[in-house]
Amino acid sequence: MTGVRPSRLGESLEEFRATRARTLALADGLSQEQLDYVPAPGKWSAGEVLDHMLLAEATNRGQIARLVELKRAGRRPELRLTFSDVNVSVAYVPRAVLPLLEIPLTLVNMLVPDGLRNYLTRNRVVPFQNPDVAAPRRGRLSPRLRSDLADSLRETETLFQTNPDLDYGEMVVRHPLLGRYDVPGLLRFMSAHEQRHQSQIADILSDPRFPRSAWVAGGGTLTHEERVIRDQKDGARWDG
Repeated sequence: MTGVRPSRLGESLEEFRATRARTLALADGLSQEQLDYVPAPGKWSAGEVLDHMLLAEATNRGQIARLVELKRAGRRPELRLTFSDVNVSVAYVPRAVLPLLEIPLTLVNMLVPDGLRNYLTRNRVVPFQNPDVAAPRRGRLSPRLRSDLADSLRETETLFQTNPDLDYGEMVVRHPLLGRYDVPGLLRFMSAHEQRHQSQIADILSDPRFPRSAWVAGGGTLTHEERVIRDQKDGARWDG
């Protein structure tokens, strides 16, 4: 592998593994009632947030797989996505006007460092509207949802394991709003996106009306929900 250091790709993939492990820990021990709890009209349940993570990963993995296909075919490994491909938007911006913003947003994004973009994503500074391709499905069964999250990570890992000879630093995805990423950078964005929604789940679990369980973590005195909230406040520190 040339161009991008193997350690850079490996570090990005390892960060995503660690992020997914925390996601699975958040979901572990939650009952179906808790996963389906909706804190307010128009808001997502924890189960919907988890399904959104799953669909987002599948979308990004599909983009990486397409880049691999382009490279294997001897073509330039670059995807120039439009809002027709991924119609993610900033909250309160009508989707109908998104095509008019493609050029100005692309120009602005050229000036935004990846680290800043990931920081804004991770910390929920900017409210987004999810793209249609990652619209979650309500009421998914808990065991299947957790299984799919674990399986999806393995699919992402397998994609790289079966293509170890490629230069992932020359493979690029561009989007007017999400910006420009090579594959290692895209993996870091995927981690930031998932971390964003981990804090969303923690907010749901801290809702006063959230159905409490009698499940106790590790035989201790904290319930699963209390442990998640504690860890979110005190134990979660992520690099940009």
